Amino acid sequence: MTLRRRLTHLSLRRMNIDRYAVAYLLISAFYPVLKPSVFPSPWTNALVHGALALAIWFIPPWLRSRRRFLPRILGEAYLPAIFPMFYAEMEYLGLIFFDFENSLDPALIDLEQKIFGFQPSLEWSRTWPWPWFHELMEFAYFSYYFLAVIFLVLVFRARGVPRDLRWDAVRAFVRDLSAVMLICYTFYTLFPAWGPKYFRAGYVDVGGWIFTDIMRHIHENGAILGAAFPSSHVAASFVPWWHTWVWFPRHRWWMTLLFVLLCMSTVYCRYHYVVDVAAGMLLSMLVIYAMGRLGDSARDRLRGVKADRRPPAES
Repeated sequence: MTLRRRLTHLSLRRMNIDRYAVAYLLISAFYPVLKPSVFPSPWTNALVHGALALAIWFIPPWLRSRRRFLPRILGEAYLPAIFPMFYAEMEYLGLIFFDFENSLDPALIDLEQKIFGFQPSLEWSRTWPWPWFHELMEFAYFSYYFLAVIFLVLVFRARGVPRDLRWDAVRAFVRDLSAVMLICYTFYTLFPAWGPKYFRAGYVDVGGWIFTDIMRHIHENGAILGAAFPSSHVAASFVPWWHTWVWFPRHRWWMTLLFVLLCMSTVYCRYHYVVDVAAGMLLSMLVIYAMGRLGDSARDRLRGVKADRRPPAES
């Protein structure tokens, strides 16, 4: 196969989300250069971003052409695997355009005061200082880390679903999840909000057990500032909830219950303001609608059908 034919072969399997990821990497590579005093080794970071963008342009399309499951799933779902890198960068990117005192927090606090007459993120845990409820809320918040995996497991364990439909479900899910998260990371860079836990309130002074300790450890060692509005926990969890609702009706009840508890936990545990939760839901709805309308030219060319018009599956 000639080089030209190989490149054409890859281009047929290059999804729109690959292009979005490359655009995000190249644009965000230059943010630190604008304020190198707050970002370590900005030019090295730009080089890493450029190399990763080049890899994404060629490697995932190639992996999608493989017949074996492992390379295929890596080609389809690689982007969520590098979200931790994007998240870690927020520690510095959130200070490029605004410092701590000039964040969105005062405006969000004022908005909630006008809506509710008080601060729900502060008052709820004071009103219900119950260790068992706090533990339940911390578990619900922790569930964010495995909801996407649960949906993928449901897809590949579904009975009677043709192989092509399974991969279509995976692609649509990863597309929506990735677009939501890339928008969140961009917003956190340009308009950081620190959230009630860090800006004003501190940790919830309520006891708990296993998941309370787990989340405290995570936030003491891995949490970053400036990533409150919109809530990526809510926005990213809405995506597996929605796709589960569409594809797997039998699993709607427990996925809905878990999603509702997760939304509650973001406020009760002082991770987010209520308006962060609302903004996260709205963002996901808009992204899912827009991505469904746009489809994906690569998949359409390969399959010769309009993307995302598939009958629900059941497992």
